[in-house]
Amino acid sequence: MDLPDPHPGPGQVRIAVHAAGLNTSDWKKRQGLMDQELPQTMGHEAAGIVDELGASVTSVAVGDRVFGFSPASGAQTELTVLSCYTPIPPSLGFAEAAALPAATETAARALDQLGVESGDTVLINGASGSVGSAAVQLAMVRGARVIGTGSPATKDFLRSLGTEPIAYGANHGITSPTNDRPPGQINRHAELPL
Repeated sequence: MDLPDPHPGPGQVRIAVHAAGLNTSDWKKRQGLMDQELPQTMGHEAAGIVDELGASVTSVAVGDRVFGFSPASGAQTELTVLSCYTPIPPSLGFAEAAALPAATETAARALDQLGVESGDTVLINGASGSVGSAAVQLAMVRGARVIGTGSPATKDFLRSLGTEPIAYGANHGITSPTNDRPPGQINRHAELPL
């Protein structure tokens, strides 16, 4: 079905989509587990090249590589409008950038709710998942010491993020994230989804 091209409103940008992200809410909608009203649209995360600016946009220009959230879904279309966006770092491709918005937003909100700041020691359960690995990096940027739980297979990956890895599970160290804490003072604790 051909639809008219979308155009950005104030503070928004339109991008030529190079990659779209799928997250947990998308597959839950497909399975009928949430938002069962029809019609359904999937995909709020996208990365691409800015081709049109809304009024008052000064942080990016036409031709810039950006990623972010599409307010009305449709991130998998040729053109989509992003209401929340940021430039793609040179080290990331479009596919990697399109996978970031929901995970980083969730991680940032969790750290904000915990009040994580410089000097804190944070235990992040699920540190090797998409939200957990984003939380590890954001907590470290805030100046926190991060201890991350994961399976033994994720130990090297967790170390590469800068966290102090601890195996999670009955045979590996901590069996309960709130009762069997690693040694040392932990003043913040986050249980994060995959």
